[in-house]
Amino acid sequence: MTYDRKLLTASMNGDQQAFALLYDEIYPELYRMAIYMSGNVTIADDLVSETVLAAYQGINKLKSPEAFEAWIFKIMSIIVKRSFHQKYHSFSVFHPNAVEMDTIGLKASDWSDNEIIKTDLLNAMSKLKYIDRLIISLCVLEGYSSREVGKILSMNAATVRSRLNRNLKKLKTELEEHGYE
Repeated sequence: MTYDRKLLTASMNGDQQAFALLYDEIYPELYRMAIYMSGNVTIADDLVSETVLAAYQGINKLKSPEAFEAWIFKIMSIIVKRSFHQKYHSFSVFHPNAVEMDTIGLKASDWSDNEIIKTDLLNAMSKLKYIDRLIISLCVLEGYSSREVGKILSMNAATVRSRLNRNLKKLKTELEEHGYE
């Protein structure tokens, strides 16, 4: 997504109103990513709040407006990773509020309409490493390129593509074991 360069520049120079407008622009993307990673709207709210606070406190250190999107998603990925490490030490798809994604209208595709398929997919995702779930979420669900994800996660784009392909194959194999084609 392209953000208003004037808003970014003003935010980088300490303009609180410009940052508030910039926040309005990026909030849906941050919230959607937090929902995908946490499976819980309450936790997602906290993750977005913490991300925005950290971004607000550090936006004056941002080197260029073009780096904003990768920069803020990098902040979110660090916060999500720290949050899950501190609270859960592993990803659990069996959180009782995980189905709340449907109630707020965030549907990745038709599979979210079928609770059994969604549960099987989330269960398969839970068997992947955190970083691999994050790569899949950013590339497949959010539509970022491997180059963009590489910037966000401080990885080589080729590594992102390799991990994405390998883990999509793992997901496919896992889902085929449950009878999906």
